[in-house]
Amino acid sequence: MSTVHLGRLGAWGHLDTLPIDRARAFARRVDELGFGTLWVPETVGREPFTLLGLLATETSEVKLATGIVSIWGHDAQATRMAAMTLQEATGGRFVLGLGVSHPHLAEKLRGHPYEKPLTRMREYLAAYRAAIYRGPLAGGEPPVLLAALRERMLTLAAVEADGAFPYLVGPDRVAWTRGILDGAAASAGRDARPVLAVSMPAVLEDDPDAARAAARAYLGPYLRTPAYQACWSEQGFEPADWERPGSDRLVDEMVAWGEVESLRSRIGTLVAAGADHVAVIPVAPDGTTEHLPVLEALAAAG
Repeated sequence: MSTVHLGRLGAWGHLDTLPIDRARAFARRVDELGFGTLWVPETVGREPFTLLGLLATETSEVKLATGIVSIWGHDAQATRMAAMTLQEATGGRFVLGLGVSHPHLAEKLRGHPYEKPLTRMREYLAAYRAAIYRGPLAGGEPPVLLAALRERMLTLAAVEADGAFPYLVGPDRVAWTRGILDGAAASAGRDARPVLAVSMPAVLEDDPDAARAAARAYLGPYLRTPAYQACWSEQGFEPADWERPGSDRLVDEMVAWGEVESLRSRIGTLVAAGADHVAVIPVAPDGTTEHLPVLEALAAAG
């Protein structure tokens, strides 16, 4: 397993609302502000490995991470070649985030049967490790983190990968996740502690109505997703909470909002709960996730 140093704070953004020149500028600014890792997801916009290759030449210190790529969209051989290429191109700054995604994306979008996701991820990790790569070996092996929300996937992340990157979880769930990861690693006799990276959507706005409107615009697409609903249920929420547009209780737990000190306080709470790294999702008033003023305010606050 790799030694993982992501930095205390990172930034997560789709970047798909930005033309490529502005996406490059966004990455440069994240690097300048001192964030440890820049995460980009895979949805139906830019291909993330290609995007990070473009951003590699724009940055010098920040790690570049997929958060996450779907195992249904890339076979293990292709993923290993992409990961090792990016590890070389970034000078050892690449982090591979993998996930099983969601049934509607695997089946309707990509045409794959969504069956036994835990088994498929276990098999995928084995195939990734065994894949042949004969390009330059520069920068060592990139860390591998798994998108994991529930106990069995978290256990796999602790034992077969370098840690976990759960999405849309509150502080109590972070503490529970930390316990699952550490317990699984100890049971497996693993020396290195699994890394726990978490995301934190953040709205820099102290007016409750405006802040929650932005948060709801961001959360809207996730409210109907069964995996998140199941995880929210385990966090004490009920179906009424994720009925559109989402209850205040769910919104306030999933999205940090307020002045910069309120955002910093939430980061501190997540770290105290066991997070090693908090990837800030800078949410704009329209719900998009490339709002630099959020990151600039946090960087200025120290």
